[in-house]
Amino acid sequence: MKVVRNILIVLAALLVLITVLIVTCAYNPGLTAELQRLIYRGKTVEVSSVSNNEAAAMNEDSGVSGNTAKAPAVRMRTLEELGLSEGDMITTLDDYYKNCHDQIVERGVGTYDFENIIATETLVQEIYAKYSDKEYVDGYMNETLIEVGAASYEMNLMVEELEGKHFRLTHQLVLN
Repeated sequence: MKVVRNILIVLAALLVLITVLIVTCAYNPGLTAELQRLIYRGKTVEVSSVSNNEAAAMNEDSGVSGNTAKAPAVRMRTLEELGLSEGDMITTLDDYYKNCHDQIVERGVGTYDFENIIATETLVQEIYAKYSDKEYVDGYMNETLIEVGAASYEMNLMVEELEGKHFRLTHQLVLN
């Protein structure tokens, strides 16, 4: 009987703590956002390069000569092949964050891809560092998730080098 009473006391204490937490969060949206970030925003973002795979698939010069296989030459695509122009390129980190935010808000919750065309290798490296350090979360993702009402996300980021040292970033996003 004593053991059952102790278990009930522990359960009652836990219920009181949960109730206090719920009431505190209800009256403090900043705390709610911070708790949400700690609870479900720990998703990893994978960054990979697809330029070699896509370029090799597009390559027409992959024949075999005699007994030696000829390695396929990597051919980078151009902006024109993607239906883009120089005006479509992103040149600053702030513009990148704004573009990502706008594309996610436009599409909302769901599973989809979206792209950015980055003007320089230096900016791609800066973006990569922001994803590695998870600084992109404060840069655009927290605000975006709140705006679309999403509770969690998973994202893969693929990088393709284009002709002229420009880069296409493809974001594969699952937003719940």
